[in-house]
Amino acid sequence: MLVLNAIIIEDEKQSQVALIKMLGSLTEYVSVVAVFESVAQAVPYLRSHEVDLVFLDIELPNESGFGLFNYNLNPNLKVIFTTAYNHYAIQAFKISAVDYLLKPLDRDELRDAVIKVRKIDANHRMNEAYKILIDNLNQGNTRIAISHQNGYDMVETSDILWLEAEINYTTIHLRSKRNVTVAKTLRIFEESLDPQKFFRISRSAIVNVEHITRLNRNQALTITLTDSSTISVSEARKDEFLNLYKKI
Repeated sequence: MLVLNAIIIEDEKQSQVALIKMLGSLTEYVSVVAVFESVAQAVPYLRSHEVDLVFLDIELPNESGFGLFNYNLNPNLKVIFTTAYNHYAIQAFKISAVDYLLKPLDRDELRDAVIKVRKIDANHRMNEAYKILIDNLNQGNTRIAISHQNGYDMVETSDILWLEAEINYTTIHLRSKRNVTVAKTLRIFEESLDPQKFFRISRSAIVNVEHITRLNRNQALTITLTDSSTISVSEARKDEFLNLYKKI
């Protein structure tokens, strides 16, 4: 596999030096070909040179790092964000299938991110995933990126019926009656999706309350969804779920 040509967009000299030094131990994977302090400086270079990967700081002077995606650049360009964003924003990165590194950078996490990016299909239009990330940051996680062998499917969260835990994987049950399994834990979705719409009814299930058609109160509480699925509500979550459901 070829070495990735990479540029760094980072305005802090200390952060530039630290990242370059760390990448110096990953020369079999990536080669830093240029460093810029702003998106405006980097865009002309990206238009005239072959670049595979951008290490992009989000907090930049004059123009946010997200401004990079307002320019008509190579749609296959891969980006690893370097950010000091808060916990809520990080969830948007996770469900948008976008790689990010928290500052201060960790050498092992950097290596893992670079290796992961190198495996992405060269023909996959990464620009779509980045646009979804920006939408999710602005609108509160209304779409998620579901990874598969050839890239990503973009799914509206309103199309999700329920999510089912399977150890370190989650199966997403969609309104189209299609099930998709992704290598993410249920906790990531619990922390990312709107808690007024998505409720964890047990250790193994999160439901979209907008798709509940019936509450079944026999010996145990169960719910029925619009696709006729019936799912049990755990005793531990029963009272909290009923309180939420009364408000709908």
